[in-house]
Amino acid sequence: MKVLTFSTTIKREKDALNISNILLNYFGLNSAKINWEDKDRKLCVEGKNIMPKKIEQTLDFLGFKCRLLN
Repeated sequence: MKVLTFSTTIKREKDALNISNILLNYFGLNSAKINWEDKDRKLCVEGKNIMPKKIEQTLDFLGFKCRLLN
């Protein structure tokens, strides 16, 4: 299993839930969660074949900034 963390501009829990569902369904991830306690609203994704650029492009298409941290 691979785990990657992204900083994002997601501000609302409703948006985070929608994005998590999209990422889980589209990319077949095991989990996709936002850390609300962090000022960068870090998105943590876990899965086998994670494609960081595709995740960044998907969030950009949805109107959010997203940058791989690790």
